[in-house]
Amino acid sequence: MNCSDIYSIKSNKCKFIQENDAECTCENTSVSSYSPGVVEENEILIRQIYSPIHIDEETGKIKPLAFDDVKDKGMSVNRKKYSSKEQLLQKVENKLRLDQQRGKNRNFPGVIYANCYKVRRISSSNGIKAFCVYDTGNKNDYSHADICQAISGRLEGSKIRYELRQVFSEKPITLDILFNN
Repeated sequence: MNCSDIYSIKSNKCKFIQENDAECTCENTSVSSYSPGVVEENEILIRQIYSPIHIDEETGKIKPLAFDDVKDKGMSVNRKKYSSKEQLLQKVENKLRLDQQRGKNRNFPGVIYANCYKVRRISSSNGIKAFCVYDTGNKNDYSHADICQAISGRLEGSKIRYELRQVFSEKPITLDILFNN
């Protein structure tokens, strides 16, 4: 397998990774020609949160559903190092507009974030690396990256996704707060 194959997979990217790169060796190679390079250990990864699908309206905490994309299509994040408040705000406005056209009434309470090294150090009960982080920048967003679950299995998958939730911030913060700190 060529590592750039990861970028070209449009559906079930994480299933492809489980079968072809379960050890996450392609994290060490840029998988996208649009990307500024591999995702470094010290980078901050940003996940956009939309309500009501990602957030519990009563508690303000993130729902497990916000992390389900790691199982199949890849959990989209942005690399803070290559993003700006203005760029992310434009992405959010475009998504909300598209959702509105599809009849989905959503809003944007903010983002959650995590350090890449904390995501990468999560492991299964057997000590196997649980998540891969790939640079999947595209022509419209070179800061884009995907987090994929490298382990299959329902029970083990549920446990490691819980751990993934723990390394991300518990409640969303505004883009102003994120970029002013």
